[in-house]
Order: sequence, then C-alpha cells, then structure tokens
Amino acid sequence: MLRSALGRTALFALLAGLLVGACGDSTAETTQAEGTDMAEMMFSFGEPAEAASADRVIEIAANDDFSFAPDEITVSAGEVITFRVVNEGALLHDFTLGDEAIQEEHEAEMAEMAESGEMMMHDEPNAMSIDPGQTNEMTWHFTETGSILIGCHQVGHYASGMKGTITIQS
Repeated sequence: MLRSALGRTALFALLAGLLVGACGDSTAETTQAEGTDMAEMMFSFGEPAEAASADRVIEIAANDDFSFAPDEITVSAGEVITFRVVNEGALLHDFTLGDEAIQEEHEAEMAEMAESGEMMMHDEPNAMSIDPGQTNEMTWHFTETGSILIGCHQVGHYASGMKGTITIQS
C-alpha cells in the first residue's frame, strides 16, 4: 500500500514537472529530455560558440565597486564574441548573459544556494564565475537583434547595480 502511494506521488511529481516545463518561458527554452545537459540549452538571443570562431574579443572588468566596465556593449546579429572577463577585485564575481527573466532566475538560484550554504556556482553555457584576480572567457554567437543584460549574481552584487546591457543590432 505504501509503495503504491509513493509510486503515485513520484508519477504525479514527474508529470507536474513535465507540465511546468511545457508551459515555461520561451525566452530561455530548455530541453529537459532524458540525456540533455546544460550545454544543450537553447536561448532566444544566441548560443555558445567555440573561441576559435570568434570575430572579436571584448574585455570586461568586473570590479569590487559592483560594476562592469564597459557596462554598455554593442554587437551585431550573427557575430561571435569572446567575452574575456577580468576580475580586478578581491571579491568573487560572476558573469551571466540573458534577458531580465534569465537574470531574475539566476539571482534567485544564487540566493537559494547562499541560504543553503552552497557557495560554489557551477558554470553554465551563459554564466561563469571569476575568482578574484583571475580571468575567464565565454564565447557567444548572437543570432537575434534586441537587448540582453549581463549581471553578477553573487549575493548583493546585482541589487547593487552590477549589471550592463548588450545591444544586438542588425
């Protein structure tokens, strides 16, 4: 009897998860099929790319005054950009590409991790951490025009203004 109830509960949880996933925001469409990992996520503004295919490199400083420099960047649709992010401070920073919904989701995930005592962010196709004094790179192929944000989601950083805008022009 207990095994049957647990089985029904597990089945219900699986179906609810599939339903929620099917109704999700199309801005950051994720494929949650069996065998799919974070590297296969799809984003409306582009996709990860190989550094060797970059059209140019944009260096960005992540600073302890909760800023990125530059904080306004213009790229072209179709362009492949390597972001070389230099952490010029003594604090851990991260760098996340995405629209407001992606930024809010990442902010909530990082707050939850901090509350649980898990302080290590795992790199994702559109997000990476940069240790103090270190440099990390992300290469991105921009496919659609519009605007997206960059943000740092270490606790308190985004709320303190550690964000910027990328304009993707035709």
